[in-house]
Amino acid sequence: MITAPAKLGIIGCGKMASAMLARWLETATLHPDEVLACTGREASALAVGKAFGIACGTDAQAVVDGAETVLLAVKPQLRAGVLAELRPRPGQRWLSVLAGVPTATLEAMLPGAHVLRLMPNTPVRLGRGLIALTPGDSARQGDISATRVLLAPLGSVIDVAEQHVDAFTAVAGSGPAYVFLFIEALTHAGMAQGLAPKVAAQLALETLLGSGFLAQEAGRPPAELRAEVTSKGGMTQAALNVFTERGWSETVTDAVAAAVARAAELAVG
Repeated sequence: MITAPAKLGIIGCGKMASAMLARWLETATLHPDEVLACTGREASALAVGKAFGIACGTDAQAVVDGAETVLLAVKPQLRAGVLAELRPRPGQRWLSVLAGVPTATLEAMLPGAHVLRLMPNTPVRLGRGLIALTPGDSARQGDISATRVLLAPLGSVIDVAEQHVDAFTAVAGSGPAYVFLFIEALTHAGMAQGLAPKVAAQLALETLLGSGFLAQEAGRPPAELRAEVTSKGGMTQAALNVFTERGWSETVTDAVAAAVARAAELAVG
């Protein structure tokens, strides 16, 4: 049973919570003895405790009792079972990264808690993440300020209204997966033209990285930058014509819409 006091308690230490925690520990924002965590299984609790040098068990209420702030990072579908018997302290700060679950839903399940909703993406592991911050009606200005300080080492914190969180999640939260998918596709395309797998992978990755940095530094619309690379009647134009014919832009729009629709389903479920 976990009983030691801590600055942060983590309920559910999966990939996202682990990415955030790794960055906090790496930057000395938190020290291992300032963190409590719990997972659903003893084996995973032991693995998390060993990986991060923190106290980790399977008793969620012990984490709640021992932490100043609680990071809720279970799967959205499991929230009812996990939260049913938990009792937060009055005024305790709860940070939720549950996709599709509004602050009002969590406030109803956690009476007395000050709830804020977060939506980070995986580049938080390198301090280059995007994190949506949405305070619930229960949150106070002190909660918001303290949360901003905690999140600062993870990347850029963006204030997002509740009604736009799912859209943020579909673009930024899920966005790294879309980027990785494109890197995979470009790698396979290079291999299909005879490039060695390692060469194709390097070209795809470094082209994407370089283009992203260029777009960031140029501060100009991507359409302008694209036009500069595209000679009329040239190779690039031939490739872009295929993207247009296959409905590239429409596919991306539909994919983001599907992610938003799934968030609505998670909110109900």
